[in-house]
Amino acid sequence: MSTTITDPARQKLLLLAVALGVVMDGIDGSIVNVALPTMAMDFGTDTGSIAWVIITYLLMMAGLLLVFGKLADRGLAKRLFLLGFAIFTLGSAACGIAATLDILLAARIVQGIGAAMIAAVAPLLCIRYLPANMLGMALGVIAATASIGFAIGPAIGGILTQYLSWHWIFLVNIPVGIIGILFASRVIPPDEPAEHIGSFDYSGALALFGIMAFCTVVLQEVAARGLTDPLILVGGALFLLCTMLFAARELSTPQPFLNIRIFANRQFSAVLIALLLINAIFMGIIYLLPFYLITAMNFDLATSGLYLLVPPMVIAVVSIPFGKWSDRYGRRGFTIAACGFFVISSAVFALLPPASGILPLLAGLILMGLALGIAAGPAAGRVIESAPKDERGTGSSLMVTAIYFGGVLGTAIYAAFFTFVTADTSGIIAFADLGPAEFLHGFHMTMAAGLLLSAVPLALSAIVPDHNEDA
Repeated sequence: MSTTITDPARQKLLLLAVALGVVMDGIDGSIVNVALPTMAMDFGTDTGSIAWVIITYLLMMAGLLLVFGKLADRGLAKRLFLLGFAIFTLGSAACGIAATLDILLAARIVQGIGAAMIAAVAPLLCIRYLPANMLGMALGVIAATASIGFAIGPAIGGILTQYLSWHWIFLVNIPVGIIGILFASRVIPPDEPAEHIGSFDYSGALALFGIMAFCTVVLQEVAARGLTDPLILVGGALFLLCTMLFAARELSTPQPFLNIRIFANRQFSAVLIALLLINAIFMGIIYLLPFYLITAMNFDLATSGLYLLVPPMVIAVVSIPFGKWSDRYGRRGFTIAACGFFVISSAVFALLPPASGILPLLAGLILMGLALGIAAGPAAGRVIESAPKDERGTGSSLMVTAIYFGGVLGTAIYAAFFTFVTADTSGIIAFADLGPAEFLHGFHMTMAAGLLLSAVPLALSAIVPDHNEDA
């Protein structure tokens, strides 16, 4: 049993160390978006290939959060948190000096591993060392700092890229990471051995990561390579193999990495898929918007970063009150409304002509922020509430995984579709060689496809009643 911190000053210092790690994770989840067009031109690559800069980072987060969460719960919380800071900082340095896209992607993998450690351990530190009457406030601090980090990321990225270079969006993490390591090492109590340590299902964890990784590779590359390409065929076969191995392992082991029997609950599966798609649609739009702002609207990088601040700022304003209202009035109606806003915002971007000016653009950005801001609490809460009472922990883990993996899938799907509709008879066109008319056609077609995709979470959210309603 961990010793609860009773000194108010030490409680605040612990929260500060946790917040520093979470805000750094949040910033790097969005800071790179506005720099993607510049990176694509510097590396002479297409929009689909440069999307891997986002995908690799988020894939590590989605695939490893559960792993590091379970390891941290075995008496390794402080060590994993500090190691996460160290790996994140080293990965940031490698990203900042990367001379080729391949090196940058490898460094982003390292950075994502460190970020996953920090994100997995942060709430556990609050649960373990803070009094029960501070837990709600502490978790609120984590959510708020993550939102703040995600919100300020595009503006910081735009300013640094325009006035210095895109390398600096990674290099600025180095002093922050060093400070975080030194500070956290002093304020986080030493690890204590876990009282009950069962076996760890490494096979299940590896198979689940393989499912996510090979699924992402196939979705991201199929548009550029075609269904018969060896990479697509091998990736698809490995995805199916990992899926079968994972199912067989988790159904047979007494201590599974993830109890997949929970998916037999149709209502739980429906709201989990809805949450995954909500985040996929949001991240898919966010991925393409910087290209639109620079290519179609002719904004500079700093201005583009300021426009990309709009959705996260709206989310920060509306997410807490709508979360509270959903506690009082039920979550289904708010989730349906949020999905409706995703349909409308996708329609706005599917029809948005650059000549219409900034007001329709701002309307689309605000609608995006409203959609995710309204959905954040209710949609996530529905996942927890739809899980069987003895599987709420599994439901919570899957909820967090769905948020991050939704971002991976959204970026991959939107990038692949854009690549498909902008390719010509000679193959994939580099972003620098893509004309404004061809880009705008690809952007509108991708957003129209996103509009159709938005109807799926809307339907799934509508068919599942609130837990206190009659089915």
